[in-house]
Amino acid sequence: MFVARSTQPTSNEIKAVGGIGDPTTPTTRTEEQTEIGLFWIESSPLAWNRLARSVSARKGLDLWENARLFGLLNLAMADGYVGSWETKYHYSFWRPVTAIREGDADGNPHTSGDPNWTPLQLTYPMPDHDSGHAVQGGVAAEVLKRFFGADRIRFRACSLTLPPGSTCDDPSPVFRSYGSFSQAADENAVSRILIGIHFRRAVEEGTRHGRRIGRWAVAHFLEPVK
Repeated sequence: MFVARSTQPTSNEIKAVGGIGDPTTPTTRTEEQTEIGLFWIESSPLAWNRLARSVSARKGLDLWENARLFGLLNLAMADGYVGSWETKYHYSFWRPVTAIREGDADGNPHTSGDPNWTPLQLTYPMPDHDSGHAVQGGVAAEVLKRFFGADRIRFRACSLTLPPGSTCDDPSPVFRSYGSFSQAADENAVSRILIGIHFRRAVEEGTRHGRRIGRWAVAHFLEPVK
């Protein structure tokens, strides 16, 4: 399992690992890191609802328990998007692709511009900070942890954005295994660095932002009947 290094974000980190990997944009990203990046590209609500269904089935939840679980999860994730978009347009921080291509003009002597640099994944047209994807992972992990009463629950997940032949819809999908909801949320967050579309601060603070939203949602929405 790839473990992200917790450091202050720089353009150089994204430039090294997040490129498309062609002759004009080489990358130090390993095969597993590429798999992680592609695995988590898909829509957060799709991925985390599928993950929650697998855990729910293993735990044998009944109809009412499932209704509360998925109500909480999706209410909280909706709030996560609202919170993230408000944050994005408050800070309006540039994306890595812009920072790297204009690195000669950013006033930082430790960066150099590369006008041909291309991320592994097309950059979405919205500000960097904070990462909505990381917020969603933080929200979902916190809701699931509090609903099930434990973070350290083992599970595995598949994806719809891996290469053909490896997806959930294929006969032999690739599964990634996790020992906790937090581990999945952290990998979900760092995937945005590995595909070159978010700085580290955006994903680390995004995950923390999401966790706060998840805690609030479980404390105030759909409380269990005593």
